[in-house]
Amino acid sequence: MNADATAIGAFWTAALAGLAQPWVIGLVLALTTLLLEDVAIAAGVAVATQGALSWEWAFVAVAGGIALGDLGLYGLGMAAHKVGWLRRKYIEGREQTAGQTLRRELAGAVLLARVIPGLRLLTYTACGFLRVPFASFTAWVALAVALWTAGLFWFSSALGAVIAERWNVPVVFAVALPVVVLALLVPLVRWLRKPRSSPITP
Repeated sequence: MNADATAIGAFWTAALAGLAQPWVIGLVLALTTLLLEDVAIAAGVAVATQGALSWEWAFVAVAGGIALGDLGLYGLGMAAHKVGWLRRKYIEGREQTAGQTLRRELAGAVLLARVIPGLRLLTYTACGFLRVPFASFTAWVALAVALWTAGLFWFSSALGAVIAERWNVPVVFAVALPVVVLALLVPLVRWLRKPRSSPITP
């Protein structure tokens, strides 16, 4: 019985050690960006601060995952182009004009969609839908993601260091806090700005 318990304990210890491998952490960060981008950024800063992953690899994992997600939206738009009724309703007769406009304003469109919540899905799928050149789209996405991720990494680590020192919060939590707060503020601001229906008076 003791031998079995020892074997089970050794198995779980080895499994947990395997999960702590840098490549596993990086893969988890990259996959997390596809679900909760802000959480992945906060986690990337936290694991880099803790030393579980280097700053460079944490950045590559998070930025790479975000960029792949953005390219996925482009692919979704391309796939939607093959749906007849969507193509007829939204772009037939307007494809050339809309496509030219988006190609001309591609840099601004991609950069604005990266920083303004709610624009990415519409803008990036439209790029695929209107067949904006993939190479140009990818280049601007890479630049936008690199600037965005680097900025949030710096903001979170700098402000987190202040929070940790001033309020005696563990650094690993303090550096994740700014991004998490920003992520929560966005839906809160939207909710507060949402027009309320006036109460019905008798």
